Amino acid sequence: MFSRAALLSPSERVRIGVALWEAGNSLQRAAIRRQYPDADEAEICFHIAVTRFGEKLARAAYRRA
Repeated sequence: MFSRAALLSPSERVRIGVALWEAGNSLQRAAIRRQYPDADEAEICFHIAVTRFGEKLARAAYRRA
C-alpha cells in the first residue's frame, strides 16, 4: 500500500518541506527570544547557530572568543 506522500508531486513535497522548516525555524526563534529577551537579531542568530551546529562551530563562524 502506498502512503499519501507517495501520491504527491515533487514540487508539493518540496513545498511541504519548506513549510515545515519555516514553522520549526519560527518556533526556535520564538524560544530564543523568550530566553534572551534583550538580544538583537545578530545575537539571536548566534544562539540559533549554537543550537544547530554546536558552540565551537558557532563561535568560529561568528568570530566570538
